[in-house]
Amino acid sequence: MKNFLINFWIFFLFFLKSSFSNDFAYITNQLSNSVSVIDLDTYKVIKEISVGLKPAGVAVTKNGKKIFVSNPESREISVIDGLKLENIKNISLGKGPLGIALTKDDKFLLVADWYDHKVRVINTKTLKMVKEIPVGKSPAGIDTDFKNSKFYVANRDDHTVSVVSIKNFKEEKILKAGKRPFAVALSPDNQLLYVANVKSSDVSIFDVKNYKKIKTIKVGKSPYAIAFDQEGTKAFVTNQHENTISVIDTKKNINIKTIEIGEYPEGINFYKKNKEILIVNWFDSEVVVLDSQNLNVRKKIVVGEGPRGFGIFIGPNLIK
Repeated sequence: MKNFLINFWIFFLFFLKSSFSNDFAYITNQLSNSVSVIDLDTYKVIKEISVGLKPAGVAVTKNGKKIFVSNPESREISVIDGLKLENIKNISLGKGPLGIALTKDDKFLLVADWYDHKVRVINTKTLKMVKEIPVGKSPAGIDTDFKNSKFYVANRDDHTVSVVSIKNFKEEKILKAGKRPFAVALSPDNQLLYVANVKSSDVSIFDVKNYKKIKTIKVGKSPYAIAFDQEGTKAFVTNQHENTISVIDTKKNINIKTIEIGEYPEGINFYKKNKEILIVNWFDSEVVVLDSQNLNVRKKIVVGEGPRGFGIFIGPNLIK
């Protein structure tokens, strides 16, 4: 009985630690050709990982075992081992891989090629390309739905968004966005698609049931990326050329606040464990941690040079 109780408490404490342990943020640094790994418990960079040239996009599997990074200049995808925190493979791919995202089952990595005007599909187990999908001109940001049935990609130079079936990897519909759409993000309930339009400095909102544009909301200059809070009541938009983020009330569909955040903000993620917004400032070489409720800055973290963080960059810590 004594041994049973001892083993039970060891298991319980291990479980408790695992359940409440914090995660990592993987920040692509375009000017230092690296990825900064931030421990979100201590807000400190614990490692710099060398990748390809001019890394931009990032995607992390749900189990944290693989982190994918797009390198537009060296025309390859880097694969980072989440246990070792090492770059284990560089995959040559196309002319300019930029925006990347994983299907919700993590079986496929979707890679938007800026110059080839295609989305390439990589099997995440074999790391082999299985499909090429023609889309619009200069595709960038990608998001996938929870049903694992469709993905959406912003085509900047066509001013459109492609809707693509994950079942057969064929383009099903083309949505007319604002001027120069760059990023897309589905609301947490997957009912609405938000599109950041760089040139028209606004956000287009589409109903995914009928693909009708229901609203266009003005934000700051040159919006780059979008993140939602956990409840989906607020959307946060980085505005590159204004050094701000816009806060959108998603119930009223209005821009309710503009926050000065640092120089040239780009990537943005919501960290649900701490209810924080992480904003990547390219020219400041830092990540700003913002309280998503009171909108106060909690922390600024220095990372590598020229960080982008374009994509979902938060994932589980496997080296606890």
